[in-house]
Amino acid sequence: MACRRIAATKDKMSNLSKILAHNGLPDLAPLLIEPHRGQTGKWRIKFSYEAHEPLSMAPIQATELVALLQKVGEADLALEVDDAVQRARRYSSM
Repeated sequence: MACRRIAATKDKMSNLSKILAHNGLPDLAPLLIEPHRGQTGKWRIKFSYEAHEPLSMAPIQATELVALLQKVGEADLALEVDDAVQRARRYSSM
């Protein structure tokens, strides 16, 4: 049983790494995920890291990321990204 759990955990981590890489993000835990107004004035979702430059993505891409994170069981990270997306939408409507 323990071997199956370890294998499942490794698969989950591998899937997470692939999802992050596909979305241009490093395989690091973000310190902060927040809405950020880019240089063009459009709201984006910014991912800040301890040992890496901050990266950002469009809210639509972040919404797609949320769905993928939920599929691989990363509910907490998905919720954090979704919260930032919702705040960015609210800010852009002001």
